[in-house]
Amino acid sequence: MVQKVLIILNLVVALLGAGIVFYSHTMIKPVPTDQNLEAEALKQNALSNTQVSTVPLKKFVINLHSSATGLRYLELEMNVLPFSNDQQEIIKSSEHIFKDAVIDITSYLDPDDFNSVPGKILL
Repeated sequence: MVQKVLIILNLVVALLGAGIVFYSHTMIKPVPTDQNLEAEALKQNALSNTQVSTVPLKKFVINLHSSATGLRYLELEMNVLPFSNDQQEIIKSSEHIFKDAVIDITSYLDPDDFNSVPGKILL
């Protein structure tokens, strides 16, 4: 008698497990994805990552050291190209660091270097 009850109980548990598996495979279906929409979203994401815009820095004047002639100065306008668009605010807030670096570089160059193409490229 006990064996028959255990067999029936095992049969019920097995049928219940099979019913759950059948229900999960047939009734619960994930929302189908729109392949065209997903492809377009992927293209837009890739396009936005490749189109990084420059950050323009304000025009400023650098006084150049010149002992031979009077005052010499360099009026400079820069555009900084970040690696990604989310770095633009960091560059804008650190504009003084870029200007300081350019002033430091120009302090090592002679004013005549700016009259030549290699000097301008070097800067």
